[in-house]
Amino acid sequence: MKKYLAIAAIVWANVLFAQTTKMDSLKLELKNTEAINTEAEGKIKALNSSIEKLMPFVAWKKGGFGAVNFNQMGFTNWAAGGINALSVTTLGNVYANYAKDKIVWNNNLDVAYGMIQNKGQELRKNEDKIDFLTKFGHTSPVKNVNYAVLANFKSQFAPSHTYDAQNVKSPMISTFLAPAFILASIGIDFKPKPYFSVYLSPATGKFTIVNVNDNSIKTAFAVDTMKRVRKEFGALMNIFFQKNIHKNVNLLSRLSLFNNYTDSNKPNRKNIDVNFESMINARINRFITASLFINAIYDNDIQISLDENDLTKVGPRLQFKEVFGIGLSYKFQK
Repeated sequence: MKKYLAIAAIVWANVLFAQTTKMDSLKLELKNTEAINTEAEGKIKALNSSIEKLMPFVAWKKGGFGAVNFNQMGFTNWAAGGINALSVTTLGNVYANYAKDKIVWNNNLDVAYGMIQNKGQELRKNEDKIDFLTKFGHTSPVKNVNYAVLANFKSQFAPSHTYDAQNVKSPMISTFLAPAFILASIGIDFKPKPYFSVYLSPATGKFTIVNVNDNSIKTAFAVDTMKRVRKEFGALMNIFFQKNIHKNVNLLSRLSLFNNYTDSNKPNRKNIDVNFESMINARINRFITASLFINAIYDNDIQISLDENDLTKVGPRLQFKEVFGIGLSYKFQK
């Protein structure tokens, strides 16, 4: 009996030794593989650096994208009800950025236009946007900080109308240059990361333009009925973020805060104009993308109807817009 126990103990010990030896062997192989991988990554990084040094320097980087989004709804004998509808929205973005020596100049243009056709109703506009931003900077002695000047122009392409419950179209409520918003400022631009920047300006001019002789539109955007431009002067903060947050998913967000500290109406000096925009683009394949755009605006000077049944009741309100679409897109870069 003792003989069999001794043999079993020897066999068990050999099995444990073999497992330990195999584990040690695998650990050593893993360590060597990791060392080879680290060395290869270092070589790849060095080769990329050498290639970049040999490539001709390009001061301008240009690119953009275009997209056409579609939305269609159809109902047949649908108990819950619904309206057949078809909408098409076009989106476009182009940029041209310059960087050389101590000079940085970024230019960006966003445009959008969309139409919707509901059954039994005339063709209506459901999206309209022109937004051009340019920022010129010069490096300062402080790391990641540039002296900068900024200009921004916002308007729309075509006239806009509202519709009542009986689908009766209202008189025009806005059009190209009515309104238009222009910002011009000088300040500093803090850019700790390539995808994130904060622009601060204590000296910013804001101009609201209504270039039509329509007192209702001028009043809606707080422009004197005897003038075409409302001028404001104050401070501006502009926060920008754009990054691929996941493979084939890009997030672009921009927050603009403006305070008119020279407002003739002193109680109004405490109010801050807010404009927040965010867009997520998810690329499904080479030509198909899904996009979500949200825009929130608050301006204490812009009068919004508070009661649909009483047009005399107006005041500032949070404005919110959301656009979701799936469609064809094309991206270019040079």
